[in-house]
Amino acid sequence: MAGKPARQIIGERGSLLTVPVRAIWFQLLIVFAAVGIVSMSATAMTTNATQWVTLGVLVACAVAHNELARGIERGRREVSGPGHVDLCSVWLFAGALLLPLPLVGLLLVLVYGHYQWRSTFIALHRRIFSVSVLVLSALAAHQVLGLIGGPGHLFGPSVSTTVAVILLALAVYTGVDVALIATRVHLYGAPGVTVRKVFGDPSKHMLEISTLFYGSLLAFAVGYSPVLAVLAFPPVLMLHRSVLLKQVEEKASKDAKTGLFNSEGWHTRANRERSRALRSKEAFGLLMVDLDHFKRVNDTYGHVAGDAVLKAVADAISNEVRDYDSVGRFGGEEFVVLLPGMSEDDGVGVAERIRHAVTQLVVEAPVEGRTTVIRNLSASIGVSTFPNAGDDIEPLLLAADAALYQAKNSGRNRVVSWTALAKPVLAVAA
Repeated sequence: MAGKPARQIIGERGSLLTVPVRAIWFQLLIVFAAVGIVSMSATAMTTNATQWVTLGVLVACAVAHNELARGIERGRREVSGPGHVDLCSVWLFAGALLLPLPLVGLLLVLVYGHYQWRSTFIALHRRIFSVSVLVLSALAAHQVLGLIGGPGHLFGPSVSTTVAVILLALAVYTGVDVALIATRVHLYGAPGVTVRKVFGDPSKHMLEISTLFYGSLLAFAVGYSPVLAVLAFPPVLMLHRSVLLKQVEEKASKDAKTGLFNSEGWHTRANRERSRALRSKEAFGLLMVDLDHFKRVNDTYGHVAGDAVLKAVADAISNEVRDYDSVGRFGGEEFVVLLPGMSEDDGVGVAERIRHAVTQLVVEAPVEGRTTVIRNLSASIGVSTFPNAGDDIEPLLLAADAALYQAKNSGRNRVVSWTALAKPVLAVAA
């Protein structure tokens, strides 16, 4: 998917020297395959003036879009930090639907060449790999377009057949792109970077799908008359601006040190889950997680190292819960987890996994100009459930906090459920 979650927010320079050998071989395989296929296609290609005009229009539009969006991107970076939101799928997928493969390759090289010139923080080898992946994705889409005569044949006798084939081409284009990017992520094996994390945000998928659908509509317009591409600019720029507004909203609900929800953001999610649970008459769990002796970490290693520990713990908690569970930080070393649809026993099981994950952490943190290793961390966790421990969020938090207090008082590094306050036998010791 051009500009999909793996590429939408790009911000890593990533020297090729840091890439594992197996990932380098995979990248080379994809690049050579793309170059070879385009070269063979070019030897048998026949073009016409309309195709070259279409190529020129799409390149001009993509470059103009990138230039006009630079102001939006500056505002986005002030909010969300370095990176680049890539919405060029609008122009690239339209090209994939209209042009023969060699011209699609030329479109990709010219558009991403301009991106590289304007955004040099992206490693060149990543750009080349991205272009190669999209060439292979376009090739796969062209095989599907063969059902209606190939790329450029969008005005056949049956509108319903054409639409169905384009939707299938879109799915194939996306599938090949995601599969190749996911393989690279897996082979790269960077710490904390997994396929699940790269492709785990549904909102980014929806943004990419929106650009591809818009690219499909643009292909019909440009196929009728290339001049109509001018009409695409206002909606594309508004879509780009909507990404900025969404990131401003997300920034306001996130904790700066850990990337988790802050108190306000977490409460919004929790109240939404409570409303859903009331309607469906379902339970949900709530965990209060507190690092043991965190003050000792700050006093021994300093607050910068303490922040590194907090980020590591936040990641450990996130890795032990589901994508749709909500993890927040309320300040200091206190975390809270919302577990939709979970009973008390399930919540205790998740809490135990988190507790164990924290004990296994080995955190490399900066201390006085050098790197030190911090280990032997532990956490105490309190568990409460809706509606048994309370019918609103605040009573549930108080119940989980009371269980957490009991876990601290009974030796730390343990999980205590709310019902264990009345029945100590339910306390889960380390």
